[in-house]
Amino acid sequence: MKRNTCPVCQFPTKTCVCSYIGNVIPNATQVIIMQHPSEVKVAKNTAKLLALQLGSFALYVGENTTDFEELINFCNENHVALLYPNSHAKTLTTEYNHAQKLDAIILLDGTWKKATKLYNLNPWLSQLPSFQFDSVNASEYTIRKSRHEYSLSTLEAAAQFLEIVDQCETSVLYKLQAGMVKEQMKRMPDDVKARY
Repeated sequence: MKRNTCPVCQFPTKTCVCSYIGNVIPNATQVIIMQHPSEVKVAKNTAKLLALQLGSFALYVGENTTDFEELINFCNENHVALLYPNSHAKTLTTEYNHAQKLDAIILLDGTWKKATKLYNLNPWLSQLPSFQFDSVNASEYTIRKSRHEYSLSTLEAAAQFLEIVDQCETSVLYKLQAGMVKEQMKRMPDDVKARY
């Protein structure tokens, strides 16, 4: 049986997050999500929250280079970087040189395993300038586990990037994610809640 979906936030009506949506963030650097297909129907995915809150946002779903031809063309015509800790990634700190204007930043959306697979299946990504964080705040995304203590949700990674590079006020993003977590937890049986 198909679940009823909220026409605004696109979440199931039982876990609608509309009451947590704040003012749209006028980000100068477009946030582009490359989403692994396995994430599309994940109820706890945070990429779709970004679409509700960011003024400049795009999402591409796929796995191989052929799935991302439109995005590759965009990258060839614009100054685009990748937020991913590869071997040539520059550390992104609060000392970021704001004269280095970026048109867009790409984030890979999926588990670490799926994000690594996306990176490896798309060798063109290694040609882009890359950034990684100097340090990360502890994740507040408590309903999805990762083996890496430095893991952030896609929303948290985008927020931290925008705080540094665009100097945006991103508290509305964290509030929206917290609201999603709250709505998801309301529906969980006690034995499932205990895992988190």
